[in-house]
Amino acid sequence: VRAASRFGAALALAFGLAFAAAAGRHDGDPLAVFAAQQPPAVRPANPAEPPAGVAARVSGRRITVSWDAVSGAGDYDYVVAVRPAGGIVPFAWTEYDAVSPPYVVADMWAMSGLSYEVRVAAVTAGGRSAWSPTVIVTAPVLPPAPAGAARPRPNRPRAVGQDVAVALSPRGFTNRSPWRWSVCAADGSDCRLLPLRRPTWHYVIGMEESGKRLRVQVDYDRGGVSRSASADLGVVGLPPPSVVQASRACPRRLAAGRRDGDGAAPDAATVETHLHALTVEPPVRFEVSQAGGAVDVLCDDLLVVTAWGRMVLVSGREARFLDGRVPMLAPELGGVRVPELEQRHPGFMLGNFRVADVLLRPRAAGRWRLFVTHHYADAECIGFRLSSTAVRREGERVVVSPAWTTVLDFEPCTNYADGHQAGGRMLPDGPRHLLAVVGDHASEHLPQAPDSNLGKLLRIDTGTGRAEVLAVGLRNPQGFARDAEGVLWETEHGPRGGDELNVLEAGGNYGWPLASHGVHYNMLPVGGRDDAAGRHDGFARPVFFWTPSIGIGSVMVNDERFFPLWGDDLLVGSLVSQALLRVRRDGTDVKSVEEVYGGHAIRDMAQMLDGRIALFDGYGSVRFLSRSAAWCRGERFRTGHVYSLQCPPAEPERVIRSVSVSPPR
Repeated sequence: VRAASRFGAALALAFGLAFAAAAGRHDGDPLAVFAAQQPPAVRPANPAEPPAGVAARVSGRRITVSWDAVSGAGDYDYVVAVRPAGGIVPFAWTEYDAVSPPYVVADMWAMSGLSYEVRVAAVTAGGRSAWSPTVIVTAPVLPPAPAGAARPRPNRPRAVGQDVAVALSPRGFTNRSPWRWSVCAADGSDCRLLPLRRPTWHYVIGMEESGKRLRVQVDYDRGGVSRSASADLGVVGLPPPSVVQASRACPRRLAAGRRDGDGAAPDAATVETHLHALTVEPPVRFEVSQAGGAVDVLCDDLLVVTAWGRMVLVSGREARFLDGRVPMLAPELGGVRVPELEQRHPGFMLGNFRVADVLLRPRAAGRWRLFVTHHYADAECIGFRLSSTAVRREGERVVVSPAWTTVLDFEPCTNYADGHQAGGRMLPDGPRHLLAVVGDHASEHLPQAPDSNLGKLLRIDTGTGRAEVLAVGLRNPQGFARDAEGVLWETEHGPRGGDELNVLEAGGNYGWPLASHGVHYNMLPVGGRDDAAGRHDGFARPVFFWTPSIGIGSVMVNDERFFPLWGDDLLVGSLVSQALLRVRRDGTDVKSVEEVYGGHAIRDMAQMLDGRIALFDGYGSVRFLSRSAAWCRGERFRTGHVYSLQCPPAEPERVIRSVSVSPPR
């Protein structure tokens, strides 16, 4: 049925053309044409034999069908039926009316390497003959797209019943470019076609694809040459790795996800963005003594570690402090007050001595390993450290072990705690490793120094503490995220101007302190050359930069399960411009930046397991954003409106298809 609906309009047109052709020979009811062609006494009641000599070929990517006309060619019309061969479920035959051979299947492009089944029947006013034997025609295999010329770029596969969108990169293709979808066994074998569903650059995953590998192919013409490009989307019907990992520690807390707009506070506000209306809940507040800190998700709750290492659990509308804190002073300094630290360490700055990032790694049900990057002072110096401890949950009680372990002291110890240039953001990288981006701590010679951990992208073995330098030339990384394709995104404070959005790659040199789109605060050029001021020559360039600076904060890849119209866009926080930005991207190419929420500084953020986005300002306040159901109430709501996607029980897949980005042109 789905396959037949794909050609519904063309089928109606084909009937119309056939009848129009017949009407040219006889006025009135088209069926009367057949009766007028010969005397009823001579005309057979039903054709006895199907057409013989049926053959098919592909010419110019069109299927042309020919056959031997039935005796008395003027007395018969024909029906040509075509369907792709090798579907995972039986394809419906698509029938076309034909007056005489040969017939070109006008609305079906023959896909590279794909086989089609073809059969023909003769038709008279008395009925239809039996079908001819089925013949198979296979389209020639087109040459593959040249490297870098074209590739389907899919988002990551989604759960059963959800939408997978595919874009072409680079653009330059027409709507007439044919697509095909197929699924294979998880190991890539036994591939079968899937029924086509429009628009063909989208596919709604059904139960028959669950646990299988999804693939997409597009054929296109460019410069008079036909090419074919394909992509493997991976195994579908499985939750994202982050959810699989979290479910190990939260086995009973993932099923009861909240619905859009449900459970929001009565005084929550609605913010209308370009594509999604947002519900902004009133802030959950708690007292802090210093600005800074970071957050991570602990089942349905949010764990906040403040600048000076206090731990807060935000659960619903409540925030409660937990026992224990990050050890940021050596035991011999445990009772030392701030004036004494300032006297002991001339580089000590209270406002810049802080926790930089936190990361929870699930271990088992109700068990995590907590990693924290933070400043640390002992009798000799002020340095930067990666520490860890165990966390467990017993019902509503969360216990943080006092047995902290030092994983790594970042070298060298600069004795200058410039938290504004500490960086320290982390990502998991397999069961035993973390990735960390570390700032230069205002020591500009260190990002290019081979014997330093500072100003670098590091891969850290959490068992041995060994750090491998992957990339150099970083100044002050404030955000770090990995997308579904494994691309590492980093946000970085520039000096005066030049806040950066980078794609980090192993072996890359990102220029600091030799190049920047910004300049020093005293207006001297970065790198010492006037003619290079405000440029980034000779090094890996950011994919986007902000001038003037926005005081860039953390970065997160949108989860399309909860904000589907944002796709795999990036969300970027800001401390100075106090806004949440949506960065629309095409691969690593930034297309636009939209402010979707503003009015509050955003130091760190995380996406809860129920889809809410938690925004932490670093000053003791957490706000939660979710898709708003406000448009579902009141007179402004209209079916098919872009905001109707918020409204249960809307049909998300249909709405996504109706408002999704335009097809490649």
